[in-house]
Amino acid sequence: MESASIGTAAQTSRSQARERMLRAAELLFAQHGYAGTSLRAVMAAAQVDTGAIHYHFKNKLGLLKALFEERVQPVNAQREVLLQQLEQRNENQAPNVEEVLHAFIAPALRTAYNPEEASFNRVTALCSVDPLKEVREVVFKAYDSTALRFALLLRRATPHLSETDFQWRLECMYGAMMYIRSDNGRVSHMLNNRHRGDPVEKVIAQLIAFTAAGFSK
Repeated sequence: MESASIGTAAQTSRSQARERMLRAAELLFAQHGYAGTSLRAVMAAAQVDTGAIHYHFKNKLGLLKALFEERVQPVNAQREVLLQQLEQRNENQAPNVEEVLHAFIAPALRTAYNPEEASFNRVTALCSVDPLKEVREVVFKAYDSTALRFALLLRRATPHLSETDFQWRLECMYGAMMYIRSDNGRVSHMLNNRHRGDPVEKVIAQLIAFTAAGFSK
C-alpha cells in the first residue's frame, strides 16, 4: 500500500514537472524564438534538471513537438467533427465554400482568441517562418491531418478554379489567417482604430467573407 502511494506521488511529480516545462518553453519560445531559447533557460524557469528534459522530451525539438501536439489537438478535433459533417451532407454534391471555410477557420480563431493562447499564437507565427526546416515541419505536421482534409473538401467546392489559382488563393487564405492570429496590430495602428477588439465571432465572419470572395472566381 505504501509503495503504491509512493509510486502515485512520483507519477504526479513527473506530470507536474512536464507541465512546468511545457509552460516555460511556451513562454520562452514566444519571447525569444526557437533558436534563441536554450534548454538551460527552460530548465531554470521550470525548476527541473537535465534528466527531466530528457525523460519527457529527449531534446529541444521534442519539447517543441510536445507543445504543438498539446495545443493543436483540440483545434484538430473540432475541425475533424465539422469537416466530417460537411462530407456526409455533401457526399454527392459540391459543398458550400463558406461552410468549408468556417469548419477550418472558426476552431482556430476561437482558440486563438483565448487569452491563455496568446503565447502559443506567437510561437506558431515564429516557428512557421523559422529558418530551420525541422522547426517549420513541427508546425506543418501538427496541423496536417485536418489541413489536407480541408484542402480536398475546399477543392471540391471550387471546381471553377485552375490548380494554380486554387493553390495561390489557399496560400493567401493561410496568410490572412496567420496575420489575424499573430495580432501584431499593424493595420489598427496605421488606421488609428480599435477593431481588433471585436468579438471573435465577428472576426471569424470577416475572415470568411474575405476569403470566400477570393475563392469565388
